[in-house]
Amino acid sequence: MLRLWHGPPRYNRPMTATKTNTDPWAALAAEFDAWAAAGRIADLWWRDDDAVAWGPKLERLCALTATTGLLLAVIPARAEGGLARASQIPHVRIAQHGYAHVNHAPKGQGLGAWELGLHRGEARVLGELDEGRAHLQAIFGGRFLPVVVPPWNRIDPALYAPLAEHGYRGVSAFGPRADYKSGERYDLVIANAQCDPIKWKGGARFAGEAKALGDLIGHLKARRTGAVDGDEPTGFLTHHIDLDEDGWAFCARLAEAVTAHPAARWRDALDIFGHAPGDMFGHPPAEPFGAGT
Repeated sequence: MLRLWHGPPRYNRPMTATKTNTDPWAALAAEFDAWAAAGRIADLWWRDDDAVAWGPKLERLCALTATTGLLLAVIPARAEGGLARASQIPHVRIAQHGYAHVNHAPKGQGLGAWELGLHRGEARVLGELDEGRAHLQAIFGGRFLPVVVPPWNRIDPALYAPLAEHGYRGVSAFGPRADYKSGERYDLVIANAQCDPIKWKGGARFAGEAKALGDLIGHLKARRTGAVDGDEPTGFLTHHIDLDEDGWAFCARLAEAVTAHPAARWRDALDIFGHAPGDMFGHPPAEPFGAGT
């Protein structure tokens, strides 16, 4: 299987992670307590990128997320038929991870890796996305959500309007959403991830509890205090194929920690992206994942 390279995630705007000398899990609980004191619920959601085939690691992830919900970002051009097994898992939703996860940015200009830029022209980019969406719809049926997860978390905002015109419902990249008002104008939901527990430089490995929880707490606190959009749910991003055992253990403990706290909850991606932006922004979240019918 071709391995995908990941550079440092591109933030929409700066966000400072919370640094603490105390137990990072105690710091997370304290942040949830602060939400409770404010009479609010801290909502989080889970996204996993680079899915191309069914295997033991993806099966493990699907079992781990049974109480959290999962948005699985699949690369259409590389998706194998065996991935259809994911469509049989009630808590798993499917998103579109670009088209082929190929960099089309000009080399030597320091632009980073882009598949969803305008370097090739809008028509070609949209044509590939439409082809990829048709492929994913054929594999996953109603489990597919028309949500674009751009490779390397980079997408030219000029694509927002045509994406909406082509029937896409949302976009999910990385960092606090700075462009959510633009997304709302184009009838798109912008909901990003803010924590990736993997350290990529020097080989993929778990970044450590302090770093991963610091990123989560940083976004939660920024939401609570109004430093960023408080209505954007805090996104947790994994790459199941690259998780080591320390990373898996962290994911399991985080799933339990959020579920156990009365002022925190996991949200289903359908709840986040399944409504028009006007129904989402500025309104309380719906029921937590697993509640109701």
